[in-house]
Amino acid sequence: MGFDLNKLLGTRLFILRCLRNPRQLGAVVPTSRRVGTFLARHADVDPDSPIIELGGGSGSVTRTLIKSGICPSRLYVIELDPELAAYLKATLPEVTVIHGDASQLASILPPEILGKVRRIVSSLPMINMPSPIQQKILESCFEVMTPDGVYLQFTYSPLSSIDDKAYDLKKKRLGTIFRNLPPATVWQYTKEAKAS
Repeated sequence: MGFDLNKLLGTRLFILRCLRNPRQLGAVVPTSRRVGTFLARHADVDPDSPIIELGGGSGSVTRTLIKSGICPSRLYVIELDPELAAYLKATLPEVTVIHGDASQLASILPPEILGKVRRIVSSLPMINMPSPIQQKILESCFEVMTPDGVYLQFTYSPLSSIDDKAYDLKKKRLGTIFRNLPPATVWQYTKEAKAS
């Protein structure tokens, strides 16, 4: 296994950004490849549909999704922090990196993928966000997905970081990755079918 300068620089940048705004990043170190591998198993449901990643950070999950076999051209990574977004664009040129707000997906994503997204993978620290911001992000996500779209969220809490009932969602705990610092639990959220 060779030395990865980009990974080292990304980790350094991540830690520096975390020190400036810990609530925005929600972690003290980048997510482990084990979490990324687990997410990839649940995100890669077909060979063609676009996959959106929210909160790209230093790219640890993005790189693991690619190493797990997901074509980089299918990935659309949304990052709010301008320095991290610039780093991702420079080090992952085959991935579409968008510096923007996850609550505005319909206006920042390319129009040709709207309504075709089947999976959204989120590294956002939803547990740190007020309910109105969570709601805007979730509405934004389900607006750009197919009717059977799935929102995947990992959290460092053993409990769901999203109140599924408040947002008319159905949740499912997919598993916990104990070999991560701290352990991460992955949840799946889908839209509740409306009674006709």
